[in-house]
Amino acid sequence: MAAELWINENTGEMRIGDLALLQPYQMKGSIEPLVIGLLEGSRDYGNGFEWLYLGGLTFGGLPARLSICFHNRRLEQASWSVRLPDAPTEAGWPTREAIDSELSFVRETLVRDMNIHAGQKPWGEVWSSFDAKGFMAANGLRYTEA
Repeated sequence: MAAELWINENTGEMRIGDLALLQPYQMKGSIEPLVIGLLEGSRDYGNGFEWLYLGGLTFGGLPARLSICFHNRRLEQASWSVRLPDAPTEAGWPTREAIDSELSFVRETLVRDMNIHAGQKPWGEVWSSFDAKGFMAANGLRYTEA
């Protein structure tokens, strides 16, 4: 059973089903054991930035993946993608139409289910936009210290 990704509009905390509640600036060592069953990979850039890549999630009821970023072992940002059913592809890559559909779905889900509009929040920033350089949907959040 996939774990639903949920974001708290007031705090930016991310809930991953019943497995984990991820809080801004939470230490990597306290998160990793909670999500180990979802872990698909990790990357340490050797400059203070580390990423965990999680699968087996849903967002708005559809299959999703989550990447969480730690700076100096503290959770600072996250990005996610959603796989829409029957999304058009070209040579295995999503088309611009598929990307726009994902962005629309993510924005609608954020507003409808979580009361979150993209933009600045007291706890940070949320975005859902087209990344022209990567030719992909970019959905994410970043925490900013008060």
